[in-house]
Amino acid sequence: MTVNMTALDSQAGSSYVLAENVALDRQQAAMAASRAPSRTPSRAAPTDPRTDRLEPSSEIPLMMASLSLNNSAAASDDEALSAMTTAAAQAAKSGVRNAAHKRASQRAESIRPHTNSQQKQPPLPHSKEMPAIWMDNNVGAAEARAPTPAMYWSRRSTWGESPPKMRSQSMTAIGSSLYVFGGWNNSVCFNDVYVLDTETMFWSRMQTTGDSVPPCRAHTATAVGNRLFVFGGGDGTQYFSDLYILNVRSCVWTRAKVSGKTPSPRRTHTCFYYGGYVYLFGGGDGHRALNDLWRVRADSSDDTYEWEEVETLGGRPFPRGYHTSTLVGNQVVVFGGSDGQECFGDTSLLNLDTMEWTHVAIDPPLTRLAHTATLVGMYLFVICGHDGSDYANQVLMLKLDTLKWETRMIYGTPPVPRGYHACALHDGRVFLHGGYNGQQVFDDLYILELSSYSYLPQVPEFVIGCHR
Repeated sequence: MTVNMTALDSQAGSSYVLAENVALDRQQAAMAASRAPSRTPSRAAPTDPRTDRLEPSSEIPLMMASLSLNNSAAASDDEALSAMTTAAAQAAKSGVRNAAHKRASQRAESIRPHTNSQQKQPPLPHSKEMPAIWMDNNVGAAEARAPTPAMYWSRRSTWGESPPKMRSQSMTAIGSSLYVFGGWNNSVCFNDVYVLDTETMFWSRMQTTGDSVPPCRAHTATAVGNRLFVFGGGDGTQYFSDLYILNVRSCVWTRAKVSGKTPSPRRTHTCFYYGGYVYLFGGGDGHRALNDLWRVRADSSDDTYEWEEVETLGGRPFPRGYHTSTLVGNQVVVFGGSDGQECFGDTSLLNLDTMEWTHVAIDPPLTRLAHTATLVGMYLFVICGHDGSDYANQVLMLKLDTLKWETRMIYGTPPVPRGYHACALHDGRVFLHGGYNGQQVFDDLYILELSSYSYLPQVPEFVIGCHR
């Protein structure tokens, strides 16, 4: 705090300096006391209605009382402190009123919850499922606020050099960055790498060196430490079987040297990393759907990578592409997909320690292809995709310990129905990028805030189907 010394009596001398210090201490104490009770109400209402977390408002300016001190009769310290306290209280009240009006303007458009259930409309206010109506006593506004545990969709604005409209691209999380590679806009395939900083929402196009990577779509990009293992994909009638490795730190592409037998060219397959190996399952080669299983060791001492076909027990799933393979502990969950004629809704589990398949029947058997599946704790979040007759924008939650489908009310603005998009999980948020709805290709970015579901990964280990 700065004290204006020009208004002081020049003849007060050293005796006033002592009084000044005492006044300063009292003023600081009074300011702390005046701020304490107004700290909560002086914060602006949440700028983002998806949660009850408060975003700090602009700091309330404390109106400093001008102390009129003259040579004949200077104001006492107590009077100065009283004037300052009164001014601070008035400023706090003014700030609360301004914050209330700010809340009203920010929430002029009502929040309509988005529900995954297509059987009924969202419940009416005051029901057990809907949060209570929030009233602003100052302006008389009413709204339905999204409860703290609720998930929330939002379309996010980004900065920098963002990817073009694309479908069948890959998006992989490494650290706090998302790496988007490849894709197709229904006319041209891409081979650029775009990086999204999830903290600043800033896009940049990576300047890569090394081996030339052909444009491709419907490939896979698997994270192994600071490397991306990119396999397969295609461009038009071309199907690839090359393995490329991108070091995201050095920004260098390397075409892997392989030996022995290799997987056939394909796209719409899936890959995952487990136990030092990158595994490959299924896909299509342009003539037929596949259900073979391959793996390659991720670390090579002589820069040569050797593929091996893996024999399994229990009967493999039907050949398919556009499915998902999600690693859960030592098992992989294969869901959905298509063989080019039928859209599947079956679920198969592969134990990677015993290499044995188990096929589970889940009621109802929801069909999906060109969807994404993200593991969140003991839930598999199946997002968007095609159900065999139309594109969807639902979030289907498969509870893995019970192997039952669940739905939850999700607030905010969901993405329009689509498939062939890309999703990645980071920091309690599912990022969704691009895709195709049968008519147009997208370049938008949506975020699903998991809210309380973001704590699910902290649950103890579980066994798939243990509570079925």
